[in-house]
Amino acid sequence: MASFVLKIISITLGLFFIFIGTLKLTPSVNKDLHKELRKAYIKSAKVFPFVGVTGWKPNGNLYRKAVGGAEVVCGAILATIPGPLKEAANILMILLMVNDIYSHYALDDGLEKGSLSIVFLLLLTCRLIIYLQIKSRENEVIEKTEEIKEREAQIASGKFECEGHSHNLHPAAGPSKKLYEYKIESKKDK
Repeated sequence: MASFVLKIISITLGLFFIFIGTLKLTPSVNKDLHKELRKAYIKSAKVFPFVGVTGWKPNGNLYRKAVGGAEVVCGAILATIPGPLKEAANILMILLMVNDIYSHYALDDGLEKGSLSIVFLLLLTCRLIIYLQIKSRENEVIEKTEEIKEREAQIASGKFECEGHSHNLHPAAGPSKKLYEYKIESKKDK
């Protein structure tokens, strides 16, 4: 179920960022909104977060195109490409949303302009958390499976270690109570 939710969130966020990035790059989708975004990025370039550290202030149009291009590329990766590249795109989009929130705060735009960035920051963070939970469960299953295979190999070889000592099991002696209980537990875990 969590994997299905992760796919739906990834595709939805990916398509959204492709659309928003395209709005920033070209006026062909909506001329008025593109014009408004151009003005907003000229203002945002003035409060670029690293101006104080680096002394470099980006050109407003270049800044808009870089952010729009990153949104389109990361959106396409989120929507279509599996694997670790998707998580890198997720983290980059989180950083872009934090930058956008900072820009709105520094420009004193208020919550109405920054609210969309806040919502998508939360969605991207939720997506990343769901991914990390799924990965953690997969690792637990792999570890448990390896542990069971190791114990089964010990049982098959006649050497079985439990509670700090070993038993040499002879087929004619029959299974011990501990061995029988272990087999029942390992079958329940499967």
